[in-house]
Amino acid sequence: MNRELKTLLLLRQLGLRHKLKVHDSMKQSETHEEVALSTLSRWDLEDEIVAIENILQDARKVSVAEKRTEIERSGAPKKKPKK
Repeated sequence: MNRELKTLLLLRQLGLRHKLKVHDSMKQSETHEEVALSTLSRWDLEDEIVAIENILQDARKVSVAEKRTEIERSGAPKKKPKK
């Protein structure tokens, strides 16, 4: 997964989290129907956040595995000399 796609997913996740905060700041639902619709809306937002988290977590696992393989093959990266 490229850096641009990761950035877009993170931006979408931040936007969804903001929507949840706005959702929480709205007045409380008064009827059972409003509560049900509000709950479903919240679940949709939360489910998309979890899906994005899972995608990014899988990408990080791949990245860590690649870095581990590289370190095992060529050793730890050398420290850059201080100027």
